[in-house]
Amino acid sequence: MASFLNFLNTASSIMSDVLSAIGGTNDGCTFTLSGGAYSVSFPVSPADFEVANPYNNQTVNIINLGDINMLGKRGLRTIKFKSFFPAQAYSFVQTLALSGPYDYVNQIKQMAESGNACSLSITGTDVSMPVSIDDFSYGERDGSGDVYFSISLKEYRYIMPDSSTTNDATGLKSRVASTVENKETIRLGSVMSDMDTAQKALQKTTTIVKQGTRTLGLYKAMVKSGGIPAGTVITTTAKAVLVGGKTLYKF
Repeated sequence: MASFLNFLNTASSIMSDVLSAIGGTNDGCTFTLSGGAYSVSFPVSPADFEVANPYNNQTVNIINLGDINMLGKRGLRTIKFKSFFPAQAYSFVQTLALSGPYDYVNQIKQMAESGNACSLSITGTDVSMPVSIDDFSYGERDGSGDVYFSISLKEYRYIMPDSSTTNDATGLKSRVASTVENKETIRLGSVMSDMDTAQKALQKTTTIVKQGTRTLGLYKAMVKSGGIPAGTVITTTAKAVLVGGKTLYKF
C-alpha cells in the first residue's frame, strides 16, 4: 500500500509540473517582450505571473500623537514570471517563431544589454508597459534540450527635460534622462491599446510636464478617428502627430 501511495504522489507531482509547463490557468495569454529590432513572443505561456505595485507610504511617529500613515506616490511596478523555451514542437506550444531555445535566449540578452528600455504586453490583462530587464536566468535540467528560464522586469518611466518648468508632482525642474528628439516614428503593434499607443508616440518628443495633457488629447483623437490598425506608421513632430502621413492631432 505504501508503495502504491508513493506512486500516486509521484504521478501527481509529474502532472502538476506538466500543467505548469504548458501554461496552467494562463492558456491563451500571449506574453510579448520587445525592444529595438528584437521581439520575443514566449512560446509557452507561464503558469502564473506576479505584478507588484509599490506606493511608498511611510509611517511617521509624531510626539503626543503617535504613528501616522503618510501616503506616498506610486513606485515602479515590477513583474516576474518563469517558463521554458522548447527544443521540440510540443502540441501545447503557442508559437515557435525562432528556430531554437537559445535563439530566444540570445534575443532577450540582446534587449537586456542594448541600453534601451523594452516593452512588455500580456494579452487579456492590463499589463502593457515600458520595462527594464533586471534579471534573466536560464538553464537546462532534464536532458530534453528545453531551456528553462525566469525573468524579472521593472517598469521604466521616460523623463523628458524642460529646464524652465517646474514639475507639479515633485516641485522640482524636470531632470534630463535623454535628449528630446525632434521627430519620432513608431509602427503600431497588434497588442497595443490606444492609450499605450498615444503614450509611446509622445514619450520621446514631449517633456514630462506636457505628456499627460498631450497623451489624453491624442488618445481622444485616435478614438474619434475610429481607431488605428496594427502596422500603421505614426510620426510625432514638434507640432503634431501624423498617422499614415496625415495629421491626426496638433499641439
